[in-house]
Amino acid sequence: MSSEGLSTRLTDTVLTRRAVELLDKGPADAVALVEYVCQLPGAPRVVAEQMAFALFAGRPEFTCDATGHWVLAPRGVAMAAARSATRVVLADVPAPKRDELGELSYAVVDTETTGMRAWHGDRITEVAAVVVRNGKVCERFETLVNPERSIPRMITALTHIDAAMVRTAPVFADVADDLLRVLEGHVFVAHNAEFDWRFLSAELVRARGQRLVGRKLCTVRLARRVLPYLRSRRLDSLARYYGIEITDRHRAGGDAHATAHVLLRLLDAARAIDCTRWEELELLVSGPRPRRRRPRRRSAMPRPSDGWGEGQG
Repeated sequence: MSSEGLSTRLTDTVLTRRAVELLDKGPADAVALVEYVCQLPGAPRVVAEQMAFALFAGRPEFTCDATGHWVLAPRGVAMAAARSATRVVLADVPAPKRDELGELSYAVVDTETTGMRAWHGDRITEVAAVVVRNGKVCERFETLVNPERSIPRMITALTHIDAAMVRTAPVFADVADDLLRVLEGHVFVAHNAEFDWRFLSAELVRARGQRLVGRKLCTVRLARRVLPYLRSRRLDSLARYYGIEITDRHRAGGDAHATAHVLLRLLDAARAIDCTRWEELELLVSGPRPRRRRPRRRSAMPRPSDGWGEGQG
């Protein structure tokens, strides 16, 4: 988990890494840049210039100077230095932040999707985010999303979201800005967080060439640490344990709202075992999974208390 609140970052690619390697040695014109990065010897200058601008003009690592040469911007210099560094000077490493859990804000997210494969064809059909601050739910965002593909029958049976409902809904690219405004700066929280993080990241890469970065917290994993005696950490089970009503199960808004209230109770449970700061919570959640004790199996051999052997010689 990152030490910062949620944000997005342009994705690094093989091409950008090659560009940093070349430009770290000095400025290069578009032809030399494209030849090295794309491995296209003899690229026409007009084509090379168009390709260079298409690939690098929107990235903060690179800039094109007045002579038409591409150079590393400050971020690109930092990337190159990080790759070539052979040691770390401890005095230059900032001290880790020690944030009180009650002072942080959380964006509790839930997504409904067409399946499980975020990077291989499945898409988001609904997304919701609930902001928790100062121990209270203070903001809620929710929208259907047109997945631009069919929705399997089994998914419709589970979520009650069908093709007719999403036909006129916005595509993800049209809701990305509003969603990111709700998420930005908060800890990303979800029940099985990797699933929702993966789907949102995939949609953002497709829509904007960006990926999520920042702090992330999974309420399933947290529940395993602070409620080791529960048999199940499914959202229904945790809601039942805490007496929280889920008003619209398997819909993004209902599940996110219930998860937000579960989060508040789980954070209380964490503080009850003296886990009060973010770095302590990170250690707790990332630690080894507690082993639940299994009841001892009864021996097949009869025991004296069963009446066998009594009165035997």
